[in-house]
Formats: sequence, structure tokens, C-alpha cells
Amino acid sequence: MDIKESVFKDDVSNFIFSLQKLLPKKKETLTSIFEFDKPTLIRLNDVHLEAKNVFPKCFVGAKLVVLRQIMDKVKLMQNYSFGKTKESYKCFSQLLYKEMDTKNIDDGLLIDSTGSAIATYKETIDDFEMRLTSKIKDIVSSETEIVFEKDSEKFIGSISCSMKDVDPITLNLVTQWMYKVRPEISIGSELGIRPLSYPLSPELSFSARYERQSFTLSSTLSRLGFQVCVFKQFTPDLRIATIFNESNKGGPASVGLALHKSYENGSQLKMFVDSQRCGGFTYERDVLFQEHNEVRVIRLLASTLIDRQRRVRFGFGFNLDF
Repeated sequence: MDIKESVFKDDVSNFIFSLQKLLPKKKETLTSIFEFDKPTLIRLNDVHLEAKNVFPKCFVGAKLVVLRQIMDKVKLMQNYSFGKTKESYKCFSQLLYKEMDTKNIDDGLLIDSTGSAIATYKETIDDFEMRLTSKIKDIVSSETEIVFEKDSEKFIGSISCSMKDVDPITLNLVTQWMYKVRPEISIGSELGIRPLSYPLSPELSFSARYERQSFTLSSTLSRLGFQVCVFKQFTPDLRIATIFNESNKGGPASVGLALHKSYENGSQLKMFVDSQRCGGFTYERDVLFQEHNEVRVIRLLASTLIDRQRRVRFGFGFNLDF
């Protein structure tokens, strides 16, 4: 039996249309990372936020991340990977507790396909915000943290208590505060201690931040080392950052330079180089598919990393947010 060309085209079109229906719908509002209102006062663990967000998170291998809303407050995250997909190289260190972590987490339950779960509960008591987070990785591995946070016009502070694997020795108490001395100058400090460990070894750090409308200079001094971050936004779609690191563990100081460029089609390019002869970039783009009156989207990720051995490695992935 002969296969007609028109029948073959219809079958292919129907197949492609069926695949498009499996993609997530485009969100009603897509906000660019360049378009955000700076808060009047920033948390201590976000003191270097703008500069460190400019640097790319390079990965190697192939990965697929699917985030699906199952119920009102329940989400399912599925991660599929081939090869080494974790960050293979970091051009800056994190000197503060929970630095760069997501702070405004919605109430609910996030379940990972690997078997881990994260439950979050928030409550406002008088002027304090209480946030309880419980992470369960497997039967014997867990982490629980409770945070009390208070903010005002010039001050924001928090006290957190965390424990891993229900082991009292891992009990960790951390207090952070940030105070705005002047509209453009803020200072802060962090104190962490494990009261049940021996010998007691408190972790103390000091931070300072100077910011303008399109320029930010921040620094942190701790027992682990010293760090200075410089952020500059030239145009609404172009910004650069520089990070200087000096570790107390020995070794030479390092300097990294990064660039973040946003394009009119919604794609973003991040690239960096540093004094350790490393470099790399990541490229993200949302591909839109028209389905009658609905628009569906798939986010493409590409990554390239040049390590200290001058090896060039690549990564590719997809992000789907239903």
C-alpha cells in the first residue's frame, strides 16, 4: 500500500501537536532578572546578591528538570541527569550561613523524584516571622531548621536553629543582623555556634555594603577569608561583576570577572573568566510554541566550562515548570 505524502504530513503534524500539549503553558507574567525593585534593607546573607547572580552556574553533562504543581501547596520536582551535572567549579566562596539560598519560600511541600522532601511552614507572631523548614533526604538523613526574623525601617535580624539527622551534636545556632547606617551604607554581622560540640568554635564575620542605583560594593571578613564584590549595571540589559577572594587556608588570592547580557528575544548569556585560568558561560532561552489560543514554553540551557587543566566541557539541559 502506498503512503501518500499528505497523510504522512498529517501524521507528523498530529504527533508534534501531541508533544506540544505536554509542554507547560507560558506564565502570565515573566519578570526579567534585571527588572526588580531593590528592598529598602537587604538581609545579611544577601549582601553580595547582585554581584554573585551575575556569575554563571556552569554544569557538565545533560539534565532535565521538571517542576509540577500537584495540589494547592504540593509540588513535585523531577531531576534526570546524564553525566556530571553539578557545578564543577565555583569562582567565589560563600562565607555566610545560607548565603544565596532562596529566602521567600512559600508554605507547602516539595517532593523530589530522588526520594527527598522539603516542608515549609511560615507564621507571623507579633513583629516576628517564624519559618520552619524540614528536609528529609532518606530514612536516616534529615535536617530541621526554625528561623525567627524581625525587620524594621533600618534593621533586619534573624535567629536560626538547625539540626541534622536528629543528632544533638549537630545543633547549630546562627544569628544575623543588618543595620542601615545611611541610605547608601549598611553594616552587618553573623555569629554561629554549635553549643554541644567540643571544643567550642564560634564563627564570627563582619560585612559592609555600599550601594547606589546601578552600583554596589560589598565585602565580608570572616575566619575563612576575605571577600570583596563589585556590581555595576550599565544598561537595563547589561551588567558586570567582579569578585576578589582571599582564603585563610592558604593559596593565592583569586579575582573573577563576569558579564550578564539579556536579549530582546528573552534569552540570557552569562560568562566569566578568573585569575586561575578558568572560564565558562551559560546560555538560556525560552522557546515558545503556539497552540490555538495558548502559548507553551520550554527553557533550553547550554553550558561550557574551561577548568584549570584547560579542558573544555559542555552541558545541555531543559527546564519545564508546570
